[in-house]
Amino acid sequence: MSSRREFLRTAALGAAATTVLPNLLKAAPENSQNVEPPTPGAKRSGLIDLHSHWFSPASVEILSKRTSGPNFTTNEKGEHFLSRSGVASPGGANFPLGPQWFDLEARVKHLDEQGVAHQLISWPTTLGVDAAITAEEARELWGAYNTDLGAAVQRYSSHFSGVATLATADPEWSARELDRAHDKLGLIGGVLPANVFATLEGAKKLTAIFETAQRHKSLIYLHTGSGHPSIPGQPDWKHGDTNGPRSSLDNIYNFAAATITLAYSGFLDAYPDVTVQIAQLGGSGGIALIEELGRAAAPRSKEPTSAKFRQIYLDTGAGGRGSEAIALAVRVIGADRVVFGTDYAPGPSVAPVIANINASPLTSAQRHAVFTETPRQLLIAKGVRLA
Repeated sequence: MSSRREFLRTAALGAAATTVLPNLLKAAPENSQNVEPPTPGAKRSGLIDLHSHWFSPASVEILSKRTSGPNFTTNEKGEHFLSRSGVASPGGANFPLGPQWFDLEARVKHLDEQGVAHQLISWPTTLGVDAAITAEEARELWGAYNTDLGAAVQRYSSHFSGVATLATADPEWSARELDRAHDKLGLIGGVLPANVFATLEGAKKLTAIFETAQRHKSLIYLHTGSGHPSIPGQPDWKHGDTNGPRSSLDNIYNFAAATITLAYSGFLDAYPDVTVQIAQLGGSGGIALIEELGRAAAPRSKEPTSAKFRQIYLDTGAGGRGSEAIALAVRVIGADRVVFGTDYAPGPSVAPVIANINASPLTSAQRHAVFTETPRQLLIAKGVRLA
């Protein structure tokens, strides 16, 4: 490994982005009388955030060398972007990058100010990189990123846990990388784009990953985005009008479809010790509506919701941050299956999601479960030592 890369990796774990990267640089609760008045902005000590992102020094170095998207770029004003020209991904071709994407010291300070005791870090699959690069490029990029993430988690063990980025272009390599993540890097699982689970056929292409995950009792995190085109069944939405609302609808479908595959198809039966976290409440709470409709259609069903979702957790990040959607998911799926997630880094502060949960019509016990107890128990089960 070059001395320059060693320097970049070490520096990024404790310095601001400008130092590290010079070149880039109403569903009501059952008893509404128990609902606390909303307290937006109130700080609660010991919050555990299971949805955040980070760009590591090695990933920046590799993507800065690319001459076309996806790559890191800097404009004449010194503003930094991930250029995604030719990448089908939400948010436009150039994704702006503030210092919160890189600076872990500043992140720790912000989390302490907001009462967040611990945070799970993952690569933002939203950005479409995995779908746009070759298997060889993915192995280099994700291997380097995972090594950096392991170093960050080791240095900031009281503040951070992490999941390795896995290559959908090469599931067999990803299975080996998941082994390395657990055995050598101190990570607790892996992240994959949700769209590869849109169908059971697509999920089966990732069997090697789940076989390894079963041995390690991994946390597999499903985040926004598509995987490599070799994975069948992935949605490919194209709209000629009303793009904003239609994109939101697409997102609900994408996450709900992935959740259906994992909760209803029987795919997870062979991997009973694997836990799956799904961002955005399984489609902005959409999966809760599907489950509720299923109950109404088959009221005598012998399989309770708790059985379907025994291995599944839904987080409140990004499209799942709405106060009413959070309440719906808690009411239908359960407070023991909903976890606090902020989508920090794309969002420069965790405070708005804290305020949304505080404003959600939850009981005090439900709010505590979402903010702290449910994510705490999940991390402890994965071997994380929490203060």
